[in-house]
Amino acid sequence: MMILSSILLVGSFLGVDSFQLPLTRRLVSPQRNKNVVSATNNGEQSTISAPSSVISPTHTSNTSSPTTRRKKNNESDADTLLKFSTDVQHVLHNLRAMESDPCIPKHLMGHHSSSLSYSKTWTLDDWEFHNSRKRYFRYLKNIPHSRLMRRIMPQINYKPKIPLSALGTISTFVGFLLTLRSNQALSRLMEARTLWSKVILNTREMSSLIASFIYPVDKQLALMLGRHVALFGWLLKSQLRFTKKDDVVELVRTMLPNKRDADYLLSQRQKTVAVITRIRQVLAHLGKAHKLTTAEEIALDHTAHALSEAITSTGRIRASPIPTLYTSHTSRLLVFYLFCLPPALHLSGLDGIMTTVLSMVVGYAMFGLDEISHLFEQPFRVIPMHQMSKRSMQAVTDCFT
Repeated sequence: MMILSSILLVGSFLGVDSFQLPLTRRLVSPQRNKNVVSATNNGEQSTISAPSSVISPTHTSNTSSPTTRRKKNNESDADTLLKFSTDVQHVLHNLRAMESDPCIPKHLMGHHSSSLSYSKTWTLDDWEFHNSRKRYFRYLKNIPHSRLMRRIMPQINYKPKIPLSALGTISTFVGFLLTLRSNQALSRLMEARTLWSKVILNTREMSSLIASFIYPVDKQLALMLGRHVALFGWLLKSQLRFTKKDDVVELVRTMLPNKRDADYLLSQRQKTVAVITRIRQVLAHLGKAHKLTTAEEIALDHTAHALSEAITSTGRIRASPIPTLYTSHTSRLLVFYLFCLPPALHLSGLDGIMTTVLSMVVGYAMFGLDEISHLFEQPFRVIPMHQMSKRSMQAVTDCFT
């Protein structure tokens, strides 16, 4: 009895009875294979893949004495910093090598690659060219190539031909409504751009915290989370641009070599939320295993919350336009004003040529302002999310390498 009691006491001290603990409380060395982490999806327990540091109870008895062949397979399947860096370079230089975003319509990017546009990130040369004193001559010379002119020219050519009564004093109200709507659209544009700047900041912060707190504890878990965070910008861009699901499949397969991880992420309706869920699963796993301090858990969870907040805020802008009643009212008043403008100018004593020229200039100014507000109302069509996703991925890689 004394011997049996001693064996049980030593066994409990060495953690033999830990086989009865929950799955997420056990950590093993990265060399052990076939690791599964339990996750909750829609209130039901489902099994999704995790890195090699989490082990299933059904494999515990077998891993106590692994064979040489299994060790070799585990070593070849283990993730490394070199593999992570290589996959990121493959994405940046092959899968997403283009400088401009192919999802943005060409009429927004300009007639050639050197055209200035809000839909790309600017360099110092672009700013100097934009602020040049010769810009007015350049604008006049490029009127035939103007993106705005091509969009509103049919309306300008048609309005002066409609004969109606005199104009009145409606122009003040039209100008006020157009200015207010343009300000609203510009505020949406700036808010969207600010949110994406925070995405770059928070992905960099998250990867830095992972490299500092999780990588020294479990390299495989840290690299798995780093790969998910590197994908966050591309997944958010796909979600906001209404692109096809196939647009991110190759990207996910490249960055997540574990097939179960990739299948789980691709099966989710909101893939960005799945990334946040994966991060919190790992935090819970390491927290229960006492591998992270409370301060480290709070710092990681706070950054995960910031990424989740970015998903909600960008989705709000995409899903809620400027009130359509305001938009339709402004458009009706604008059309009525431009219908009545040529007869009013003609009755004031101007000849036909001057009436046509002035009507076209006023129509260009007002239709242009209205068109600008419509373009910026949905800011994710024009902001350079392609380049910012690249920067986010590079920032994540820099934190690990």
